Amino acid sequence: MTRSNSNVASNGLTSGPADAKVVAKDSPKDHYRDNGGNFRYVDHSLVMDLKHDVKRVPPRDRGFLPYDRPVHFYLDKPHYYGYRVSYIPPRYRRVSAWGIDYYLYNGVYYRPWNNGFVVCRPPIGIALSKKIDRAFFNAVRFAYYCDSYRLFNSSYNYYNTIAEQNRIIAQQNAIIARQNANYALNGTRALSAYELASKLGLVQSYAYANSDYFYQDGVFYLCQNGNYTVITPPAGALVTSLPDDYETIVMNGIEYYLVDNTVYRTMLFNSEPYLEVLGQMYGNLYNQYTIYR
Repeated sequence: MTRSNSNVASNGLTSGPADAKVVAKDSPKDHYRDNGGNFRYVDHSLVMDLKHDVKRVPPRDRGFLPYDRPVHFYLDKPHYYGYRVSYIPPRYRRVSAWGIDYYLYNGVYYRPWNNGFVVCRPPIGIALSKKIDRAFFNAVRFAYYCDSYRLFNSSYNYYNTIAEQNRIIAQQNAIIARQNANYALNGTRALSAYELASKLGLVQSYAYANSDYFYQDGVFYLCQNGNYTVITPPAGALVTSLPDDYETIVMNGIEYYLVDNTVYRTMLFNSEPYLEVLGQMYGNLYNQYTIYR
């Protein structure tokens, strides 16, 4: 049964220590009981039993919002990503990015969907037009930075931009890694993530080790010289929560989480549970999982 009209934005999915139980594969027991008393089998390197509402109603299935309820995407207030509005006022401005038409009104982006509009995140590359207080954002931790450039098989046009960015970033990371060993964060983990992403058909965008990255409600920002730009979520980024409009997907028998076209996985870093950016879906793969058709 779907709730008739529940439009209160929640915290989505969280991986904080108080909300997760982690079981390692090399534990003496191959089975364990989860917090709901269900018997579960540990079948990969670690299982992160995230507490989230199994009766959760996705934003797209909730009642329509007034068009003026969401706030600017960079403000620390409810953004209502994934929620629907029946119409937007005629004073909107059309913005086209990467083959997608967006409708911008009062600092909020919308996309057409199901005879209405859905509140969405700003397209990649949008630069904030004014100085923003850092208190609005959360600094991003990384499981690793990538210090080598790898090729991917992809025909999606956006991949070409990511590939060029990755080439430059990888060159910069390699220099920094030689200068400061602290930036060489577990090359084995980086290779493992790359191999998994490649197996799943994902494209990875790398992080530049000498830049500040910030995260808020599923949007990643790169801060350089005090200016913020919306970027592709970089591989290896660690966050403690996902926004309300995340989707649970299964790929090769393993559960992952999808926000827009970015795939996250659960993992341990320094003995703490996190959600890690694994990579992005594009083209036919993305069409298999997206609900925004």
